[in-house]
Amino acid sequence: MAKANNKLDLRCFEGGPLATNGYAFKAPGGWVVVDAPQGMADWTEEEDIDPQLLLLTHQHFDHVQGVAGLVEAFNCPVWAFSGYNTELTLEDFFRGLDDTGFEIDPYRIDRVLEPETGGGLDVCGCEIDILHIPGHSPDSICFVIGGEDIVLGGDVLFQSGIGRTDFPGGDTELLLSGIREKLFPLDDQTTVLPGHGMPTTVGEERRENPFLCSG
Repeated sequence: MAKANNKLDLRCFEGGPLATNGYAFKAPGGWVVVDAPQGMADWTEEEDIDPQLLLLTHQHFDHVQGVAGLVEAFNCPVWAFSGYNTELTLEDFFRGLDDTGFEIDPYRIDRVLEPETGGGLDVCGCEIDILHIPGHSPDSICFVIGGEDIVLGGDVLFQSGIGRTDFPGGDTELLLSGIREKLFPLDDQTTVLPGHGMPTTVGEERRENPFLCSG
């Protein structure tokens, strides 16, 4: 698997029914995984990655289907913006629709995070700023890796797109305002690594994203 960035050993895995991106990067204190789509534990073993920590950008089902398996295999703690519940994973929502119910193997959130900027959270020796940008999901956060011009963005911002807002807790205007106020002040060259699809940059989306380039 090719590195996603030349300066930092950062790798991407695509898994699960919605082709969800999970990431792993090597911090000074060991490997950190961001999101856990289905198959993440097997992939980390194949990559010879021993996760010391799992961070979640949000808890929609496709981003957490591999959490229980990863924790079982590596005994790594899980940090997220909210505690585990079936409203955030959308299990409750889909259970109410015909023939769409499913269950996620339960997991525990070991640390509930608060938004921190300006040299915020110490993640295995790596400085991470946490940007809380709800609208796609109430618990959506982006992780800004200090000194690397990299944002691990979950389903907040995509190349020429934004996260969908038609699930429970979704709010289009809240999402758009959060992107403008918290992501767009970052440098143009900042790479955004999304939860689905290809990387983009803050500058490209500020200039060309049809949802955000006007108004």
